Amino acid sequence: MSAGILCEKQINELIAPETDTIRLQKSPGCPFEKLSDGDASIDLCLGDQYWEMKGSCRTGYEYKVTDLIRKHSKHPHGPKNLEDKPVVLSKRNVYLFKADCELDLRDTRINGKATGRSSIGRLDVLVRLLVDESDTFDFVKQDKKHDLYVEVTPISFDLEVKRGTALSQLRLFKGKEDDISLTKEELFHEEDDHFPVLDEKGELYRNPCVDDQSNSIWFPFRLNLVPDPVTGFSAFVTKESKDLQGLPPIDPDKKGHYDPRDYWESKKWKNKAILLEPDRLYIMRSKERLRIPKHLALECKSYTTQMGEWRIEYAGFAHPFFGSMRSDGKGAPIMFEVRGHNVPTILTDGIPLGNVRFLRMSQPAAKPKKKPSYEEQELTLSKCFKPWT
Repeated sequence: MSAGILCEKQINELIAPETDTIRLQKSPGCPFEKLSDGDASIDLCLGDQYWEMKGSCRTGYEYKVTDLIRKHSKHPHGPKNLEDKPVVLSKRNVYLFKADCELDLRDTRINGKATGRSSIGRLDVLVRLLVDESDTFDFVKQDKKHDLYVEVTPISFDLEVKRGTALSQLRLFKGKEDDISLTKEELFHEEDDHFPVLDEKGELYRNPCVDDQSNSIWFPFRLNLVPDPVTGFSAFVTKESKDLQGLPPIDPDKKGHYDPRDYWESKKWKNKAILLEPDRLYIMRSKERLRIPKHLALECKSYTTQMGEWRIEYAGFAHPFFGSMRSDGKGAPIMFEVRGHNVPTILTDGIPLGNVRFLRMSQPAAKPKKKPSYEEQELTLSKCFKPWT
């Protein structure tokens, strides 16, 4: 197995190996569904146990997750049961769920990294993966057998979940992340047909690859505030808390169910800029557009807080073929989920807002049989909302 992000074929071999130990299964001992073509991550479904926590916390190198539950749960003597009937997670509260997943990475030299699913970040829900004796969130270390736990904190809206709800996704990879990440110079030499970044007109966009930081693995993406061709807006922003009182909690599994006007406001640019109000989440899009080839995957992260009093709240993954199956051939933008902090902040059109890096696949992914969920997106809310018309 070559270094790189594992494709669906390689992950399926962990789920149902011909001779080796089963590495990936639901708990206890139930088979995982095999991944479809093009999938490069595992959806982590919630299991049947959860705890309300006093706050967010990591295990560090000294503790197991059960130690955190015993010390910092509001009900340390026993979990609450999560069944097929939904339960409501109140905003600004922290919950810890046992994931319906066991992962055995002993003797594999495979690591894992998790992030919230894109539709969940757009709901302003903070999702983190916890494992025993780890100094960081969202990282699963090689050579260990792991029980996985998912910490969930809704921020703007109450959330409704049940057993089997998938809020997080796990990407498996072999090798060190920096070693499997393309530098901008390496990215520059990708053939035209495989180059993954287009500009807002759908033309190849190589410019950042030839700057004075060509040895960097991080490629800057810029903010696009030009009114979206579908909605006519520059951004969406969560309504103020007082205007959200009495609204039903959001079930992320209900596609096209909620009226977006109940939860969001639309924003248009003024003087080619918008004003971020503190502690509200804004959904915006990039000028750069993606058409990721079969041998690459993408990871997003926020800019450093030195850039100003704001940050990208929910960075995530994009998989092979994202944006490459669009009907217009122009690629798909990424969404920025941005929160202002402390003071009002002005963001201008074209400002660098987020960094992405491109990682090699261990093997090329198979082309999906149907388009990914957000393939045709422009400025787009979570898919549980009805279209903004």
